[in-house]
Amino acid sequence: RFPKLVGIAAQDLPVFTRAEVAKHTTADEPWMIIHNKVYNVKSFLSAHPGGDEVLLSRAGTDCTKDFELFEHSEKSRVRRDQEMLIGTLIPNEHTDWAAEAAKTGGEVAGADVAAAGSDWSRYFMYKAADGLLAFICWYAYQSYQHRKPLSKLTYSRGLRHLHFIMAAGIFGALGSASAASRSQGLAKKRWLAIHKQTGLAMLVSLFVRAFLRLQSGIPPRFPGNKLVQTIETRSLQFFYFVMFVLPVSGLASEYFLKYASGDAKKNDDLAQQSITVHKKMGNFFQLVWLPFHLGYTTAYHYANGRGVVRKVSPFI
Repeated sequence: RFPKLVGIAAQDLPVFTRAEVAKHTTADEPWMIIHNKVYNVKSFLSAHPGGDEVLLSRAGTDCTKDFELFEHSEKSRVRRDQEMLIGTLIPNEHTDWAAEAAKTGGEVAGADVAAAGSDWSRYFMYKAADGLLAFICWYAYQSYQHRKPLSKLTYSRGLRHLHFIMAAGIFGALGSASAASRSQGLAKKRWLAIHKQTGLAMLVSLFVRAFLRLQSGIPPRFPGNKLVQTIETRSLQFFYFVMFVLPVSGLASEYFLKYASGDAKKNDDLAQQSITVHKKMGNFFQLVWLPFHLGYTTAYHYANGRGVVRKVSPFI
Protein backbone atom coordinates (compact mmCIF):
# COMPACT_ATOMS: atom_id res chain seq x y z
CA ARG A 1 0.00 0.00 0.00
CA PHE A 2 2.88 2.40 0.71
CA PRO A 3 5.65 1.90 -1.88
CA LYS A 4 7.76 4.80 -0.61
CA LEU A 5 8.31 2.92 2.64
CA VAL A 6 10.05 0.08 0.82
CA GLY A 7 13.09 2.22 0.12
CA ILE A 8 13.65 3.02 3.78
CA ALA A 9 16.01 0.32 5.04
CA ALA A 10 15.43 -1.11 8.49
CA GLN A 11 18.66 -3.13 8.59
CA ASP A 12 21.41 -2.80 11.17
CA LEU A 13 19.06 -1.25 13.69
CA PRO A 14 19.26 -2.15 17.38
CA VAL A 15 16.66 -4.54 18.74
CA PHE A 16 14.59 -4.04 21.89
CA THR A 17 12.21 -6.04 24.00
CA ARG A 18 8.74 -4.77 24.81
CA ALA A 19 9.83 -4.46 28.43
CA GLU A 20 12.67 -2.13 27.42
CA VAL A 21 10.34 0.04 25.36
CA ALA A 22 7.89 0.21 28.28
CA LYS A 23 10.52 2.04 30.37
CA HIS A 24 10.57 5.04 28.01
CA THR A 25 7.41 6.96 28.82
CA THR A 26 8.62 10.51 29.53
CA ALA A 27 8.59 13.58 27.30
CA ASP A 28 12.39 13.26 27.01
CA GLU A 29 12.17 9.74 25.58
CA PRO A 30 8.65 8.86 24.45
CA TRP A 31 9.14 5.53 22.70
CA MET A 32 6.40 3.53 21.06
CA ILE A 33 5.97 0.41 18.95
CA ILE A 34 4.28 0.48 15.55
CA HIS A 35 4.26 -2.62 13.34
CA ASN A 36 7.09 -4.21 15.36
CA LYS A 37 9.34 -1.18 14.92
CA VAL A 38 10.45 1.10 17.75
CA TYR A 39 10.16 4.89 17.44
CA ASN A 40 11.25 7.83 19.55
CA VAL A 41 8.57 10.46 18.84
CA LYS A 42 10.10 13.30 20.86
CA SER A 43 10.74 15.36 17.71
CA PHE A 44 7.03 15.16 16.86
CA LEU A 45 5.66 16.27 20.22
CA SER A 46 5.08 19.89 19.26
CA ALA A 47 3.81 19.07 15.76
CA HIS A 48 1.26 16.28 16.29
CA PRO A 49 -2.19 17.61 15.30
CA GLY A 50 -3.83 15.73 18.15
CA GLY A 51 -1.57 17.37 20.73
CA ASP A 52 1.30 16.15 22.89
CA GLU A 53 -1.00 14.36 25.32
CA VAL A 54 -2.07 11.90 22.61
CA LEU A 55 1.52 10.75 22.07
CA LEU A 56 2.59 10.83 25.72
CA SER A 57 -0.45 8.82 26.81
CA ARG A 58 0.71 6.00 24.50
CA ALA A 59 4.43 6.23 25.24
CA GLY A 60 6.00 2.88 26.09
CA THR A 61 3.23 0.85 24.44
CA ASP A 62 2.38 -0.83 21.17
CA CYS A 63 0.39 1.80 19.25
CA THR A 64 -0.14 -0.09 16.01
CA LYS A 65 -3.92 -0.35 16.40
CA ASP A 66 -4.32 3.31 17.28
CA PHE A 67 -2.00 4.39 14.46
CA GLU A 68 -3.89 2.43 11.82
CA LEU A 69 -7.25 3.45 13.22
CA PHE A 70 -6.67 7.04 12.10
CA GLU A 71 -5.52 6.06 8.60
CA HIS A 72 -2.24 7.99 8.50
CA SER A 73 -1.06 8.99 5.03
CA GLU A 74 1.99 7.61 3.25
CA LYS A 75 3.65 10.97 3.75
CA SER A 76 3.36 10.72 7.53
CA ARG A 77 4.61 7.11 7.48
CA VAL A 78 7.68 8.03 5.45
CA ARG A 79 8.53 10.87 7.78
CA ARG A 80 8.01 8.61 10.77
CA ASP A 81 10.50 6.03 9.46
CA GLN A 82 13.02 8.61 8.26
CA GLU A 83 13.13 10.73 11.40
CA MET A 84 11.91 8.68 14.36
CA LEU A 85 12.80 5.02 13.76
CA ILE A 86 15.38 3.85 16.30
CA GLY A 87 15.08 0.06 16.28
CA THR A 88 12.91 -3.03 16.02
CA LEU A 89 11.42 -5.55 18.40
CA ILE A 90 13.24 -8.81 18.97
CA PRO A 91 11.83 -11.40 16.52
CA ASN A 92 10.16 -13.61 19.12
CA GLU A 93 8.07 -10.66 20.36
CA HIS A 94 6.77 -9.66 16.93
CA THR A 95 3.02 -9.51 16.30
CA ASP A 96 1.72 -10.90 13.03
CA TRP A 97 -0.34 -7.89 11.97
CA ALA A 98 -1.29 -9.45 8.66
CA ALA A 99 -3.02 -12.26 10.56
CA GLU A 100 -4.64 -9.75 12.92
CA ALA A 101 -5.98 -7.77 9.98
CA ALA A 102 -7.37 -10.93 8.38
CA LYS A 103 -9.35 -11.63 11.54
CA THR A 104 -11.01 -8.20 11.39
CA GLY A 105 -11.81 -8.18 7.67
CA GLY A 106 -8.61 -6.55 6.47
CA GLU A 107 -8.34 -3.78 9.07
CA VAL A 108 -6.31 -3.41 12.22
CA ALA A 109 -9.09 -2.28 14.51
CA GLY A 110 -8.70 0.13 17.40
CA ALA A 111 -8.25 -1.00 20.94
CA ASP A 112 -11.69 0.03 22.02
CA VAL A 113 -13.72 -1.69 19.29
CA ALA A 114 -15.27 -4.07 21.78
CA ALA A 115 -16.30 -1.24 24.05
CA ALA A 116 -17.70 0.76 21.14
CA GLY A 117 -19.81 -2.19 20.14
CA SER A 118 -21.23 -2.81 23.58
CA ASP A 119 -24.95 -3.14 24.19
CA TRP A 120 -25.15 0.26 25.89
CA SER A 121 -23.29 1.93 23.05
CA ARG A 122 -25.63 0.44 20.46
CA TYR A 123 -28.67 1.32 22.57
CA PHE A 124 -27.74 5.01 22.76
CA MET A 125 -26.83 5.05 19.08
CA TYR A 126 -30.25 3.69 18.15
CA LYS A 127 -32.01 6.13 20.47
CA ALA A 128 -30.05 9.02 18.98
CA ALA A 129 -31.09 7.85 15.51
CA ASP A 130 -34.72 7.64 16.67
CA GLY A 131 -34.50 11.15 18.08
CA LEU A 132 -32.99 12.51 14.88
CA LEU A 133 -35.68 10.84 12.77
CA ALA A 134 -38.41 12.25 15.03
CA PHE A 135 -36.90 15.72 14.77
CA ILE A 136 -36.75 15.53 10.96
CA CYS A 137 -40.39 14.46 10.82
CA TRP A 138 -41.41 17.28 13.16
CA TYR A 139 -39.43 19.80 11.16
CA ALA A 140 -40.94 18.62 7.86
CA TYR A 141 -44.46 18.80 9.33
CA GLN A 142 -43.92 22.29 10.72
CA SER A 143 -42.42 23.45 7.43
CA TYR A 144 -45.45 22.14 5.56
CA GLN A 145 -47.81 23.89 7.97
CA HIS A 146 -45.95 27.17 7.56
CA ARG A 147 -45.27 27.37 3.84
CA LYS A 148 -46.98 30.60 2.80
CA PRO A 149 -44.65 33.32 1.44
CA LEU A 150 -43.75 36.06 3.88
CA SER A 151 -43.76 39.82 3.45
CA LYS A 152 -40.86 41.26 1.47
CA LEU A 153 -40.24 43.54 4.44
CA THR A 154 -38.97 40.66 6.55
CA TYR A 155 -36.55 37.74 6.24
CA SER A 156 -37.51 35.21 3.58
CA ARG A 157 -38.66 31.78 4.69
CA GLY A 158 -35.65 30.17 3.01
CA LEU A 159 -33.25 32.36 5.00
CA ARG A 160 -35.14 31.56 8.19
CA HIS A 161 -34.87 27.81 7.52
CA LEU A 162 -31.16 28.10 6.84
CA HIS A 163 -30.68 30.12 10.02
CA PHE A 164 -32.35 27.34 12.01
CA ILE A 165 -30.38 24.58 10.26
CA MET A 166 -27.07 26.41 10.71
CA ALA A 167 -27.80 26.85 14.41
CA ALA A 168 -28.28 23.08 14.74
CA GLY A 169 -25.13 22.47 12.67
CA ILE A 170 -23.04 24.81 14.79
CA PHE A 171 -24.02 23.06 18.01
CA GLY A 172 -23.38 19.73 16.28
CA ALA A 173 -19.89 20.82 15.24
CA LEU A 174 -19.04 22.15 18.70
CA GLY A 175 -20.54 19.13 20.44
CA SER A 176 -18.68 16.62 18.26
CA ALA A 177 -15.39 18.47 18.81
CA SER A 178 -15.95 18.40 22.56
CA ALA A 179 -16.84 14.69 22.46
CA ALA A 180 -13.74 13.91 20.37
CA SER A 181 -11.50 15.69 22.88
CA ARG A 182 -12.80 13.40 25.63
CA SER A 183 -12.67 10.18 23.59
CA GLN A 184 -10.02 7.76 22.42
CA GLY A 185 -9.53 5.24 19.65
CA LEU A 186 -12.51 4.37 17.47
CA ALA A 187 -14.89 6.69 19.34
CA LYS A 188 -12.53 9.64 18.78
CA LYS A 189 -12.25 8.81 15.08
CA ARG A 190 -16.04 8.75 14.69
CA TRP A 191 -16.55 12.04 16.51
CA LEU A 192 -13.81 13.70 14.45
CA ALA A 193 -15.45 12.45 11.25
CA ILE A 194 -18.76 13.97 12.36
CA HIS A 195 -16.98 17.21 13.27
CA LYS A 196 -15.27 17.45 9.87
CA GLN A 197 -18.40 16.70 7.87
CA THR A 198 -20.46 19.15 9.90
CA GLY A 199 -17.80 21.81 9.43
CA LEU A 200 -17.84 21.34 5.66
CA ALA A 201 -21.63 21.52 5.65
CA MET A 202 -21.46 24.80 7.59
CA LEU A 203 -18.98 26.24 5.07
CA VAL A 204 -21.36 25.48 2.19
CA SER A 205 -24.31 26.79 4.23
CA LEU A 206 -22.44 30.04 4.85
CA PHE A 207 -22.30 30.86 1.15
CA VAL A 208 -25.93 29.84 0.68
CA ARG A 209 -26.89 32.02 3.63
CA ALA A 210 -25.02 35.00 2.18
CA PHE A 211 -26.81 34.50 -1.16
CA LEU A 212 -30.25 34.20 0.46
CA ARG A 213 -29.62 37.25 2.61
CA LEU A 214 -28.88 39.32 -0.49
CA GLN A 215 -32.15 38.10 -2.03
CA SER A 216 -34.25 38.48 1.11
CA GLY A 217 -36.09 41.41 2.55
CA ILE A 218 -34.49 42.83 5.70
CA PRO A 219 -36.76 43.80 8.59
CA PRO A 220 -36.16 47.08 10.42
CA ARG A 221 -33.86 46.91 13.41
CA PHE A 222 -35.18 46.84 16.91
CA PRO A 223 -34.94 50.28 18.50
CA GLY A 224 -32.38 50.49 21.26
CA ASN A 225 -29.11 51.76 22.55
CA LYS A 226 -26.72 52.78 19.76
CA LEU A 227 -23.83 50.99 21.43
CA VAL A 228 -25.82 47.75 21.56
CA GLN A 229 -26.73 48.12 17.89
CA THR A 230 -23.08 48.68 16.95
CA ILE A 231 -22.00 45.64 18.95
CA GLU A 232 -24.71 43.53 17.29
CA THR A 233 -23.56 44.62 13.82
CA ARG A 234 -19.92 43.82 14.57
CA SER A 235 -20.84 40.48 16.12
CA LEU A 236 -22.74 39.48 12.97
CA GLN A 237 -19.78 40.45 10.80
CA PHE A 238 -17.53 38.44 13.09
CA PHE A 239 -19.89 35.48 12.76
CA TYR A 240 -19.40 35.35 8.98
CA PHE A 241 -15.64 35.65 9.45
CA VAL A 242 -15.48 32.81 11.99
CA MET A 243 -17.79 30.54 10.00
CA PHE A 244 -15.36 30.89 7.09
CA VAL A 245 -12.08 30.63 9.01
CA LEU A 246 -13.02 27.59 11.14
CA PRO A 247 -13.60 25.05 8.33
CA VAL A 248 -10.90 26.53 6.08
CA SER A 249 -8.25 26.31 8.82
CA GLY A 250 -9.27 22.70 9.51
CA LEU A 251 -9.01 21.83 5.82
CA ALA A 252 -5.65 23.60 5.57
CA SER A 253 -4.24 21.63 8.48
CA GLU A 254 -5.23 18.31 6.91
CA TYR A 255 -3.90 19.38 3.50
CA PHE A 256 -0.47 20.42 4.78
CA LEU A 257 -0.25 17.38 7.03
CA LYS A 258 -1.24 14.72 4.48
CA TYR A 259 -1.08 15.96 0.92
CA ALA A 260 1.19 18.99 0.42
CA SER A 261 4.48 18.35 -1.37
CA GLY A 262 7.77 20.18 -0.89
CA ASP A 263 9.54 21.05 2.35
CA ALA A 264 8.19 18.62 4.98
CA LYS A 265 9.23 20.81 7.91
CA LYS A 266 7.54 23.87 6.42
CA ASN A 267 4.37 21.87 5.71
CA ASP A 268 4.33 20.54 9.29
CA ASP A 269 4.70 24.08 10.63
CA LEU A 270 1.85 25.31 8.43
CA ALA A 271 -0.33 22.38 9.52
CA GLN A 272 0.38 23.16 13.17
CA GLN A 273 -0.33 26.86 12.69
CA SER A 274 -3.60 26.04 10.92
CA ILE A 275 -4.85 23.70 13.63
CA THR A 276 -3.81 26.23 16.30
CA VAL A 277 -5.90 28.92 14.59
CA HIS A 278 -8.76 26.43 14.27
CA LYS A 279 -8.73 25.55 17.97
CA LYS A 280 -8.31 29.11 19.26
CA MET A 281 -11.02 30.48 16.99
CA GLY A 282 -13.33 27.61 17.97
CA ASN A 283 -12.77 28.23 21.68
CA PHE A 284 -13.42 31.96 21.30
CA PHE A 285 -16.57 31.32 19.30
CA GLN A 286 -17.85 28.78 21.83
CA LEU A 287 -16.88 30.57 25.04
CA VAL A 288 -17.29 34.24 24.08
CA TRP A 289 -19.36 34.83 20.94
CA LEU A 290 -22.15 32.29 21.51
CA PRO A 291 -22.83 33.28 25.13
CA PHE A 292 -22.92 36.93 24.07
CA HIS A 293 -25.17 36.33 21.07
CA LEU A 294 -27.58 33.94 22.79
CA GLY A 295 -27.35 35.49 26.21
CA TYR A 296 -26.83 39.22 26.26
CA THR A 297 -28.34 40.44 22.97
CA THR A 298 -31.24 37.98 22.97
CA ALA A 299 -32.01 38.57 26.65
CA TYR A 300 -31.70 42.34 26.15
CA HIS A 301 -34.35 42.47 23.42
CA TYR A 302 -36.59 39.87 25.04
CA ALA A 303 -36.55 41.84 28.28
CA ASN A 304 -37.75 44.85 26.30
CA GLY A 305 -40.73 42.92 24.94
CA ARG A 306 -39.37 42.30 21.44
CA GLY A 307 -40.05 39.09 19.51
CA VAL A 308 -36.46 38.01 18.93
CA VAL A 309 -37.32 34.38 18.15
CA ARG A 310 -40.29 35.31 15.97
CA LYS A 311 -38.04 37.59 13.91
CA VAL A 312 -35.97 34.64 12.66
CA SER A 313 -38.26 31.62 13.14
CA PRO A 314 -39.31 29.75 9.96
CA PHE A 315 -42.54 28.65 11.65
CA ILE A 316 -44.64 31.81 11.53
